[in-house]
Amino acid sequence: MDNKGNVLFKSKTDSLKGGIVFLLLGFFMIVGSNFIYEKMMVVILGSIVLLIGLYLLVFKGADNIIIYENGIVLSGKKNQVIDKNDIKSIAYKKLKPKRAFIPSYYAVLLLNNGSEQFINIAFNSVINKDYEKIIKSYLD
Repeated sequence: MDNKGNVLFKSKTDSLKGGIVFLLLGFFMIVGSNFIYEKMMVVILGSIVLLIGLYLLVFKGADNIIIYENGIVLSGKKNQVIDKNDIKSIAYKKLKPKRAFIPSYYAVLLLNNGSEQFINIAFNSVINKDYEKIIKSYLD
């Protein structure tokens, strides 16, 4: 925050969802196996799913994003600081989930050196409205 200005937005990216889902699914499989006759196979599968969830949470981790007035900080496996002056424009990648009626959009930062930086936070007409306002008006 030295020369970056005030914090406009701070959040974790969407990379934790898979680990949490596997963790909960494995837990419910192990607990639910107590109510069926052949429980050993469900306990083994639940344990495997639980271990996959722990692996995703521990080793994949979560990436954080902090949007300042004069820059964007992406932290996680690789920490990256992008100054506002280094951003040429912001494009939006449209992704429509299989069972959802509303498509989600992800911001892609087009940098002056020709590279692109994908930001893994979805927004649409239902979710993350504050992030949408900030990212759309960021370069103005």
